[in-house]
Amino acid sequence: MTAPKGLKTLVLYAFLFFPACGSTAVTVTQQDPVVIGNTLVLKSEILNNEIPLNIALPSNFDLSSKLHTYPVIFLVGKHGSEFFHALSGIVKHLADVERMPETIVVSINGGSPSPDIYHNDMFGGQSNKKWPSWGEPKKYHDFYQNELFPFLKAHYRANEKRTVIAISTSSFFPLNNLIHEKQLFDTYVFLAAADIIGMGYTPNKTMVDSLVERVSEDPKNGPLIYFAVAGDDLKKEKKYQSNVNKLKSRLKSIKDLPFVLKIYDNEGHYDALLKTMLDVIEIKYPKSLWSAKYRDIVTKPGNALQNIDNYYDQLSERYGFTILPRSTRWNSVNRLGFISTYLIRQGRVIEAIEVAERYTEYQPKSWQAYESLAKAFEANEDNLQALKNAKIAVRLVDNEVNKSLLLAYINQLTEAPE
Repeated sequence: MTAPKGLKTLVLYAFLFFPACGSTAVTVTQQDPVVIGNTLVLKSEILNNEIPLNIALPSNFDLSSKLHTYPVIFLVGKHGSEFFHALSGIVKHLADVERMPETIVVSINGGSPSPDIYHNDMFGGQSNKKWPSWGEPKKYHDFYQNELFPFLKAHYRANEKRTVIAISTSSFFPLNNLIHEKQLFDTYVFLAAADIIGMGYTPNKTMVDSLVERVSEDPKNGPLIYFAVAGDDLKKEKKYQSNVNKLKSRLKSIKDLPFVLKIYDNEGHYDALLKTMLDVIEIKYPKSLWSAKYRDIVTKPGNALQNIDNYYDQLSERYGFTILPRSTRWNSVNRLGFISTYLIRQGRVIEAIEVAERYTEYQPKSWQAYESLAKAFEANEDNLQALKNAKIAVRLVDNEVNKSLLLAYINQLTEAPE
């Protein structure tokens, strides 16, 4: 994964600890960082401020063509950078095994703006105490819509499928946005906000009341709303349980509203994040749709590539953005690279060429794609085209070992009888 020049790379370092005395047979011959993402600082004209954020891109981002676009999951507020690594790890793993689409993860670091709010004794103060707004939520909304989203689209091929994760006090801005705007994100996930929803824009009126008024206007076309609550939080304050009960009863009563409330027993305030994300991902991307068996698809009657396209066209129509079959996947047969080889073994050589050509279209910088296409042409006894694509693979190859293997393959093709 590469980043624009000048951006700081976010890394994890591995450290080796040696005993204070004595000798060891182990020596460090090399030490490199493990890159999990990049840190960017964006200068916002709308906010007249610099906004730091972390970004993690899909595993195959650099190899993939412009045909690939990606949903984005946002973490906001001071909790953003704290949980960025955990969330990006979940997303990377599940995307790599095709349990969800390849997805960009972004944490907006620092404070999350808050509107004027009466805290209604949620933090132990007086019911009529008012917190004045800070961070200018309306300007932040404009920053997201008019600066951040276009930036991510232009530089990272982000599409319009957006999820926001709001944790504890970082829930103020997304909840305010959901109540007043409702169009920035298609999924709102709130964790550890049992106290926040009991606050309100006026004394003794809660954010639950305001939320119900807003989502009742057009529930069928609204975003998915997912509230996760740690069981330990509900044990602390009876008023938190009352807030959750009110939220559940009032939102559940709205017909066709995509709303989920999940209470995680025996979990602490922040502990439920991983379980929450796994549940949200299963709701949005059920396994029944996201674990395609490529060999089963191509063994059905009809053309292999057309069968694959039909499957992913249906998936794209369901989700509202273009979803493409995977060209490569680690240690998996469910990818175009393997299916081309599989079709050759089945004697379906012309179809193997079609699949390999699609592989090169999706990953034009991949030497493996052109090697795959060369092997398909070779199987069709077209050594001229095989040689052409093998030479392209050599130009793209990333290390000397693979380069030597490709050169040996080229020699083999060159020496083969006409």
